[in-house]
Amino acid sequence: MARKAKKNDAVMTGILVTRFKMGLIDVEDLEHMAEDLSGSERASAAKKVLAAIEDSA
Repeated sequence: MARKAKKNDAVMTGILVTRFKMGLIDVEDLEHMAEDLSGSERASAAKKVLAAIEDSA
């Protein structure tokens, strides 16, 4: 199960990165997703994308 969760998390991270680069979502949207605990995969992925954005800035 842990293996599947990691794969889904990686897929969700990729989706969020793509949406961010296309301008479909912004930092505020990612922050809201990271705070929302109902979708744990999306929250985890949003946190990773936010961390990457902060590191690159």
